[in-house]
Amino acid sequence: MELKVDKQQKAAMTKLVRDYLVSELDVDISGLQSEMLVDHLAQVIGPQFYNQGLRDAQAVILRRMDDAASDIDVLEQPLHGR
Repeated sequence: MELKVDKQQKAAMTKLVRDYLVSELDVDISGLQSEMLVDHLAQVIGPQFYNQGLRDAQAVILRRMDDAASDIDVLEQPLHGR
């Protein structure tokens, strides 16, 4: 699956990477180099963050399902007559 971001988001990420490299590592790279680095990072480590996001979403859904099951238990009517 390819990471798809719009041009504005990619430009913002590229600027953040360039700014970080300059301020923290005293390395100045071009906009194209920064964009290539963003693309590489997205390809190499992006899946890890994506997969973690899926696991986090699954955990939230499972908690809500448990809550719903508890709510349903509370709504059950007792059986009378025996």
